[in-house]
Amino acid sequence: MGKYEENMERLKKTVRCEPVDRVPCVPCANAYMARVNKIVMKEYINNFDTACEANIKELKRLDADGTQSVIFSPYLLGTQWLSKTAIPGVDLGDDDMWQVVEIPENMEFDDYEKIKEIGWDEWQKQFIANKCDNNWENLQPFFAANPHAYQRFHEEGIPCICDFLMITPFEYFCGGRSLEAFLVDDLFEEPELMHEIFDIVLEHNLKAYRQQIIDTHAQGVWIGGWRTGPDLISPDMFEEFVLPSFKAYYDLCIEMDVIPIFHLDSNWTLLLDYFKEFKPGTFVMALDSKTDIRKCREVLGPKVCILGDVPCEMLTFDNPEDVEKYVTDLLDDIGPWGVMIASGCDIPSDAKPENVKAMADAAHNYLKNHPQE
Repeated sequence: MGKYEENMERLKKTVRCEPVDRVPCVPCANAYMARVNKIVMKEYINNFDTACEANIKELKRLDADGTQSVIFSPYLLGTQWLSKTAIPGVDLGDDDMWQVVEIPENMEFDDYEKIKEIGWDEWQKQFIANKCDNNWENLQPFFAANPHAYQRFHEEGIPCICDFLMITPFEYFCGGRSLEAFLVDDLFEEPELMHEIFDIVLEHNLKAYRQQIIDTHAQGVWIGGWRTGPDLISPDMFEEFVLPSFKAYYDLCIEMDVIPIFHLDSNWTLLLDYFKEFKPGTFVMALDSKTDIRKCREVLGPKVCILGDVPCEMLTFDNPEDVEKYVTDLLDDIGPWGVMIASGCDIPSDAKPENVKAMADAAHNYLKNHPQE
């Protein structure tokens, strides 16, 4: 068994909450990879061979057990949010951070009728071409570079557990319509229309994601939750407008033998009970440091895998000893089985390399220092 197979088996055992030889570290990082390798952002998001090798170099320094991406393009964000994206070297300085630009109501209310007339796929193509800087065309170099990047990661023994993102209808339109218009004008005032539109999008996405799983030989996918947490919407609204998509995407993943990773930004503590509906040992709860990770373990039990949740601010402002203690205390409380250590969402671009290394080392050394019976 080669290194890639060993790492992948460790990750799959961790998803099933089985004992492993060491607690895996599975970073999520993009801009940090550029900064730590002293690569200008414009170069990092355009020269994918350079980005791929930089990512591998840092992951090997960490002795990472896996990753959540191999290469990245900020043009992906505009397609996911029906918005424009400010790009380093185009709209911004060469070494500035990319940024989603949420133009108020980039999408008009009348667009819902157009979706009903011509279908989600055709409408989305036209909208992204006309209103989102033609992002599909801009993404072609990224898609072309992906196969080689995956090959290089395989050669280096580093599995990727997130091959693409499954997007809920809620997230699409929250970005395109803007937060205020979407929540107030659409969901509250036109709930029947929104259910009709959501059903159209979901039906299309399930077919498209099924084919994408086949085409990419996906190991795992993110099922994203950004603005669907209880910081912004009520549990009743989540249950009505979001949970059906989560269930449908989860079911597709299980059918296709793909790991569903619920990537949950912001504070999801009040909604943890809903995830009891999914079978333990089959999915991952990927939490940032806003959700109470210990409460997640308490609510969902010892047979649900949790990924997270070293706070971004700790990786930037604290020291290695603080990071080591945080990870160790976390594993004392919710591990060691069924835990993948990572930052809370992305490693921040200005994280200290020594802190990131301390995060990985603390995970890898835990079982040596705390042997299990």
